[in-house]
This record gives sequence, structure tokens and C-alpha cells, in this order.
Amino acid sequence: MMLMLMLGMITMSPANAASSPFRGGLLDDVPIQTGTAVGKPSGTGDLNMTDNNTSSSTNFRNNVRVAWYDFATPQEISAVVVFGTERKSTMEFYDSKGKLKLTYKAANTNGIQSLPEVLSDVSTVVLKAEQGDFIREWNVFTKPSAAPSPTTITWSQGGDKFVYLEWDSTGAETYTVKRSESPSGLFEVIASNVTDTFYTDKSVNNGTTYYYAVSSVNEAGESANSMTNNKSSATPNATKYTGGLLDGVPLSLGKELGKPTSTERRMTDNSSTARSLSTGEMAWYTFDSPVEVSAVILNAKNLVPMEFYDVDNKLLYSYKPLENDKVETLPEKFKNVTTVVLKSGWITEWNVFGESTEQPNPASIQLTAMGGNKKVSLHWNSTNSAASYNIMRSTVAGGSYKTIATVTGSTYDYVDSLVTNGTIYYYVVTAVSPQGEIGQSNEASATPNSDEVTPPGTDEDHDGNRALLNIVLNNGISKEFDLSMKEVNAFIAWYEGRASGNGSVMFAFDKHNNNKGPFKNRKEYVFFDKIITFEVNGYDADGGSTSNNGDENHSNPGEEY
Repeated sequence: MMLMLMLGMITMSPANAASSPFRGGLLDDVPIQTGTAVGKPSGTGDLNMTDNNTSSSTNFRNNVRVAWYDFATPQEISAVVVFGTERKSTMEFYDSKGKLKLTYKAANTNGIQSLPEVLSDVSTVVLKAEQGDFIREWNVFTKPSAAPSPTTITWSQGGDKFVYLEWDSTGAETYTVKRSESPSGLFEVIASNVTDTFYTDKSVNNGTTYYYAVSSVNEAGESANSMTNNKSSATPNATKYTGGLLDGVPLSLGKELGKPTSTERRMTDNSSTARSLSTGEMAWYTFDSPVEVSAVILNAKNLVPMEFYDVDNKLLYSYKPLENDKVETLPEKFKNVTTVVLKSGWITEWNVFGESTEQPNPASIQLTAMGGNKKVSLHWNSTNSAASYNIMRSTVAGGSYKTIATVTGSTYDYVDSLVTNGTIYYYVVTAVSPQGEIGQSNEASATPNSDEVTPPGTDEDHDGNRALLNIVLNNGISKEFDLSMKEVNAFIAWYEGRASGNGSVMFAFDKHNNNKGPFKNRKEYVFFDKIITFEVNGYDADGGSTSNNGDENHSNPGEEY
């Protein structure tokens, strides 16, 4: 491939179509409509954005504010690419009735990006860029035609027996984290199928320097490793700064509490790097829930005061350390602290010590696992104070477990696709706070299998024409429903669909003959994330089903309640 450096960009000619990330999509060489608004074209069509030639471009200004393309027939779209100026563009996807299906903010400006979900029935795609931007190439794909762009590691921190990493989003489906003990050595995969842009490596030894690389993965393949930089290595260590409530957290900076102008991590990264707070500037951190503070440490050029506030921003206590670079016990333990503040100065490291008043109860993390074809679907309930969750797997009951992914604290589902059909896998999920792992789920197991599972009730001669469906919820309550087999099968289909990430979060059971009172109908709703297990006991109703046997599906998995 011939490369030409032009304004810091890669110029690509049509002769390179076979290897171009801009080809193989639904917009190859089609004329794109442009104008001040969708449906109001200012010309006959623009080919500059779809010609696979990055030396040509469309300037979004004056009468060009938006670009769009209407498909002759609805399309399925799973990935996009947009290449232009450094500012990120926005795309919109509409169905045949003009209903907006998704608004997507581009993760980067030159690589194929997977959408958060596969979109079907897309009739119109829209591109919106910033005023003055030059867009050189744009395309959308039913399936990605190339691997994503390589990412860049943007942060690393060594703590007590852990290394925390962050990297840029490239719009990949997943990321693979790799590690070496040599800056030029071979990298070993330590985590794959990571869906977030951060990872905590806990299989490390204090005092050893580790070097990391991250690759981006989609359906078409894997990118090159991230380049080595000053953020791609870290040395875990237990120091007098570790084990506190501010380990590695980003501090807010500004001259007015609650109105940050920037964030900073160099004061909480367990290292000797320093940051100067200008006159009138302060640093603060607000906890997700109140904490108890009993000790502090400050390494600074000059000792400066720190303050502790409650949830109403009422000052609880102001304390100026007596000695530099030493852990000091406060005169008393201060409870219900929501925000800690440090005044201006030249700061190397700062931390406060105590206890969180809200910790996830390990027993409250209820994990379920369901095997599918070459995959295992996991689901667990939410817990308070969890900043993230580690998903851990073993092929032996009881472990030892290996962390296969880390997800955000607002994520409660995960699909493990790096499995082999016929092998039983054992999983646990651990809740993680800024202070480390603070709770572990029950162990759940599943066996991926390619065989089709026949749900109960398809053979009424064998299973009966009705069943008692018993559902056990995560609060210990058991629900029993007397249903037709058609209703049972509808429930199972909804459950399996939801386990794969599709369908409504709840299922409606018709009360039928229990419809007492003046009501026309009564329904009871069950939420997916509350179900621990269920049991189906089939039987034959005397004389067949009754006139009010409920042989209708009273839940539409596609309907939102």
C-alpha cells in the first residue's frame, strides 16, 4: 500500500480498495446527500466521502450542515467508520417510518467502530459534523470489513498487589490485555473479551515492573498492539500511601467546590510525581456514599489544610497535618464524610484512611449462568458501592479462578464467548471499590452446547398440557403459576432471549381465574434480574384445557413496559 503523509493523515487511493478500512460497506461509491437539514439537499449528491480517496473531502459549513443517505431497502448495520478532522462526528440511524433508532458519537476518527447493538430495519443514515470540519471518508457496514484501530494506554497505576490500566476507546467489540516483564519481550494474554476501557491486573507481585499492551477486537479481526509509552508500565508496591480511600481516584480541581475545571491523578497514584495547585485552587473528591475518616497522609512542599464535608456540604472538620509524609491519626473518627478537600500547594501524594459505611454484602451478589452454543451468558444483581465487577472463571469447581473481564459498576450481564462446547465452566463475580475487591458472588456453572434444547411442553402427550411453574427470586420468595404449556414456553423463550441480552426486562403472567374483583384482567410481573432459578412440573388437566386456559402469550418480549 502506498502511503503519503498529508496534514498528518493517511492518503489512500482507489487502487488500495481491497485493503482499505473504508471499503466493503453499504456506502461504497454512493452519492451522499448534503444540506442544511435532512430532506433538504443542496446538490445532486456528494461522492467525496465515499470514494475511498482520503485526499478528497467535504467541508461541513455554510449550506452543508448534515449528510445523509436513504437506502432503497432497509438494511442491517453493526459497524461504522468516519475519517476526518480530530473532532468527533455524530451519526443517526432511522427506520422506514422515520423513527430514530440510535444516535452514535464516533469513538475515534479513522477506524472501524462497532455499534453498541446491531441495528435492523435501517432506512436512513445521517452524519453530523462540527462546523468547519472536513470529512474525508464515511461508511456503514452490515459486518465490519476490517479490524478496529489500535488503542493507546492512557493511564497505569501500581498499587498493593495490583496494577490498574485505562486506554482509549476505539469502538471495538472487545479488548485483549497483554503483559510482559520485559519492555521488549513477548506479551502474554492475561484478559480477553474485555468490554470496558479499563482493567485491574491482580496477578502481580509487588516490586516487579510489568509492561502492558492492549489490542482492539471485532468480528473481522484483531488490531496491532498499543504502542509502548510512559503509561504502559507500572510497578505494584505496598507503601504508606496505599490502602486508603483515595487510592488511584481522579481528584477534581478548581477554585470553587463542586465546579471542577479539570481532574488530576498524580496526587493519588502511589508515586513520586507531583502537581502544583495554584493560589486559590483546591483538589477534592466526592465519594459515592458516606465514609468514615480516621487518618490522613500528605506529602507536600508545604503542609496545607484539608477539609471534610458531609452530604449537604457542611464542614465537619478542618485539619492541617503536623508532619510531612507521615500517616497521622485524626483527633477522632469522622463519620458521614462525603467530600474531602485539599487546599493549594505543591502536592506529591495525598490519601485519607478509614472505612466505607456501605459495603456490598458478598451474599447479596447472586450470579446465574446459562450455556448456549459456544457461549455462556452470565447475569448478576446490582450491589451498592461497586465501582466495577471482575468476572472470574475456572474449569474446576471451587477454583482457582482467573479473571477474564472487568466491567463497570452499572453492568450486570456478560457473555463469555471464549469457551468450548461440552466443557463445564465455573464462574464467580467480585465487586470492586476503589479500595479493592469487597464482595464475591456465589459460584455458578454452565456447559456450552450446540445441541438445540427442546423446551418443555412441545410434546403434550409426554409433558402434559399444563404445568406448575415455580420461580425462586433472589429475596428467597417463591412464586408459583398454574399455566398452559404455551404460556410456559413463552416464558422460557423470553428468559433465554433476555439472558442473551434481548427482550423486555420483565415478563407478565395473566392471573386468569384468579382475576377477582371488578378488574377486566390482572397481571403479575417478574423481573429477569430477580430470578435465581425456576422449575416446570407438567401435568394433564382433566378433560383438556378449560375455556379460560390462557393459551395466549400475554407478554410481548419486544414490548417495553
